[in-house]
Amino acid sequence: MSRGRKPPSQRQLRVAKLVREALGEAFVMRRIDEPGLDLAGVSVTEVDISPDLKQATVYVRPLLTEQKEGLAEALNENAGRIRGVIAPALRGLKTMPRLEFRLDTAADYGAHIDELLRQARCDGND
Repeated sequence: MSRGRKPPSQRQLRVAKLVREALGEAFVMRRIDEPGLDLAGVSVTEVDISPDLKQATVYVRPLLTEQKEGLAEALNENAGRIRGVIAPALRGLKTMPRLEFRLDTAADYGAHIDELLRQARCDGND
């Protein structure tokens, strides 16, 4: 969370959870049929909802690293269809948030930091 930004409200957190669960289920159950894109192997790691609940930033991570290239772009190209697929699960919302997909790189960054720390420990023992 950046400085000066208010923490998400309970409503934002609740809607983000609903969107994350609906997307996860749609991906696993293969409700989004896009040739060349195996969404069953995609994990939704986090969803951030704007304060007005009209925009959802969805962080995704492929289970296989070779799927990483172009994943967010392909999902963004099909965001309208995906939105339509999950809309029934989000009937209680006044408006269905627009979806923007981004690749979650937090795990890669964490692995990089771990590797640097391991190297520093090994270098210090010489």
